[in-house]
Amino acid sequence: MSRRRALLHCNAGAGYGMGHLMRTLALAAVARDRGWSVSLIGDIDEVGSAAAQRIDPDLAIETIRRPVLLHRLVAAAQDVHVLHLDTYEETPDVSSSGALVSSMQDGPYGVRVADLSIDANLGAEETFARPDLARHPLVGLDVAVVREQVLRQRVAPYRGAVPPRVLVVMGGSDPQGLTARVVRALDGVPEPLSVTVVDPRDRVEVREAAAASVHDVQVLGFIDDLPALARTHDLAVTAAGTSVWDFACMGVPMAVLCAVDNQSQGYTNVVRRGLAMGLGVPPHEDLDARVVALGARLRDGGALGTQSAALQEMVDGLGTWRIVTSWEQLVDAPPDGSRPSPPIRVRAATRDDAGALFDWRNDASTRAHSRSSEVLEWSSHVSWLDRTLADPDRRLLVVESEGQLVASTRWDRRSGTDWEASITMAPEQRGRGLAGAVLAASEQALTVEAPCRLLATVHTENKASTKLFQRAGYLPHLPADAVGFATFAKWRLSTDR
Repeated sequence: MSRRRALLHCNAGAGYGMGHLMRTLALAAVARDRGWSVSLIGDIDEVGSAAAQRIDPDLAIETIRRPVLLHRLVAAAQDVHVLHLDTYEETPDVSSSGALVSSMQDGPYGVRVADLSIDANLGAEETFARPDLARHPLVGLDVAVVREQVLRQRVAPYRGAVPPRVLVVMGGSDPQGLTARVVRALDGVPEPLSVTVVDPRDRVEVREAAAASVHDVQVLGFIDDLPALARTHDLAVTAAGTSVWDFACMGVPMAVLCAVDNQSQGYTNVVRRGLAMGLGVPPHEDLDARVVALGARLRDGGALGTQSAALQEMVDGLGTWRIVTSWEQLVDAPPDGSRPSPPIRVRAATRDDAGALFDWRNDASTRAHSRSSEVLEWSSHVSWLDRTLADPDRRLLVVESEGQLVASTRWDRRSGTDWEASITMAPEQRGRGLAGAVLAASEQALTVEAPCRLLATVHTENKASTKLFQRAGYLPHLPADAVGFATFAKWRLSTDR
């Protein structure tokens, strides 16, 4: 298996919806662009298969019904590097196959034992289910799976239309018949609207509601490029499923509703953060009144523009890249924390350590791999150390081994959850294999409340540091910037749930 191979599994169609399929196709496209051989297997009906073929005609798709599907998954996993699962259904144990198991979960749904467990929902770092089953968790909007179609629309600025344009899209299944209810409720908005309804199932009740509407309503079937259509609208009315993050990445203002139970957590988080207007939860007794209230929002172009900018800031569009490059790292350079080392002791730095820290920082090799390569002056170094020791958002640690100073680690708070590491090894201690133990001990000494994310920014030419953080389980977070520094990340989640 010289070429990397990935088998992606999801189910799609009238009974499952299309969200899992759209996420899976986005991952397939990025993996293939990076040289992977990719195939898709699942219980996918005719509508889902046709959609997949239109979006990616070159993708190998095997449609197979349960329970035969489960046996096929076990057999197929023997021949791939990565088995990616995006389903709420029970899946077989493939741990003996040797494949890296990557799994999407949405709150409590789809949770399973996996090497890479991904929950891309807003606030997932606080609500991640069963972190004990996840060897490497990826959480939050940073790993929202966004398609290339969406990224192309991200650069288009928000422009208001007259009359306002409203997109109504509830996904492929819409089991509660909410599409027709929303179209009828929009009749309560007195100002003229231009409404586009996406209804892949071509339901009679939707067509009847559209025909009877006081507004200009157009009903469309399955749309191959929904992002391009959405970008032309002032507001999307949608269920709180996977498409929410597509709209957010593009900056399309939204009104969301909870259509089914597995959307409840995502709906609550989105509305609570003010990223969308909330249209309610089942049984939607007040849905009409909430929809009518959208009229006021549509008249406020400033509010829509503000929401558009806030949404784009929340979803940077790199989630798909983060997942696929994590596959690559975990396949090519799996973590290794088993190497023995001498006893390590970590303590908080003091002013008495100024001399050693000064010498280490001015070492030519240290400066060559730092963002600032200038030689430090003693007075400025001492002033920096005093400020650092007094800063509550900075933790400076000194690491000792066998009675000698061997390294320092600085942790800088970058956000409410993020702490970035910077390690400096004593020049005379390099090459002794201590770096892994230094990092592990420094992580333990960082006593901050979970959830927190540990970050490491490393120059691409610094191969030793890159391998150090990769072996410790830090996964790709940001590609290299203009001067060659890439960022890696590792989540520390609470196990008290």
